[in-house]
Amino acid sequence: MTATSEELRPLWGIRPALPRSDPGPPDGGRVERFVLSLSGVLPLVYEQTWQAVLDGTPLCRTAFHRSPGGGLVRTVRPDARFRMQAVDWRATRPEVQDCRLAERLNREAATGLPLDRAPLMCATLIRRDDRTWTFAWRYARELMGRRAGLRVLEEVADAYGALLRGGVPRRAGGRRGADGLLAGRVSR
Repeated sequence: MTATSEELRPLWGIRPALPRSDPGPPDGGRVERFVLSLSGVLPLVYEQTWQAVLDGTPLCRTAFHRSPGGGLVRTVRPDARFRMQAVDWRATRPEVQDCRLAERLNREAATGLPLDRAPLMCATLIRRDDRTWTFAWRYARELMGRRAGLRVLEEVADAYGALLRGGVPRRAGGRRGADGLLAGRVSR
């Protein structure tokens, strides 16, 4: 990482642009995806923010297994960690970056996520230039719906701002969050 990526950025530069989602593979894939444009993000702090938000909820530790009856049974794994890959594409021309991003997103959409591996989400943070990043986050639809995903993105933005100000992000236990939606989506 370069020194410019570690500078303190103004808080208004961390709010994501409107997310785009992908319905997944045409064969009825079960992955929801958001692609955000971020400005001036600190990768290590951003990853810590995601982990802090997800630590307060079983979402971070959830996996599913098929029951003999065909339904999904939820298991919670205490040691699951959020996975975020950071890549640097600054040496590549913008038009090539756009093609690479489209190829990457298409490849990810075709692969899906294994339901038995917690957490049922992963992310890629792509550095496009000295200030601009693309964040691609995907998660299993069995985990939560689109509205809950939007709430998680909002909570991450708020927690990131709190960490940059030297504060502590709010814990998930004290709010109505995605867990309420999660419990209703699992067959017992």
